[in-house]
Amino acid sequence: MDTIILKDKISFSKDSPKKEIIYDSEKAKAVLFCLEPGQGVGPHAVSSEIALMAIDGKGIFITGDGEKQAEKGSLVVCKENEQHGIKADKERFVALAVISPRP
Repeated sequence: MDTIILKDKISFSKDSPKKEIIYDSEKAKAVLFCLEPGQGVGPHAVSSEIALMAIDGKGIFITGDGEKQAEKGSLVVCKENEQHGIKADKERFVALAVISPRP
């Protein structure tokens, strides 16, 4: 597989959060989210573990334990069926979600 350069995938939309699936297989999925200030992906739960990593900017990770401030390099892992989401507050925020489906 070729190396994916995340910074080359970053782009924003004023209308809604920008989401790009950058990897998808039976064993894992990686989704890049690019959010303008005020945009977000509301809390929801899935039957997979989700790792959320802040790639650029500052934002908020939403987890079953509440909201957590996130900045470049921050990582949080949500267990299966745990509420999770992300949002940009006062600046652009880029986050990578790595999803590990249950076998």
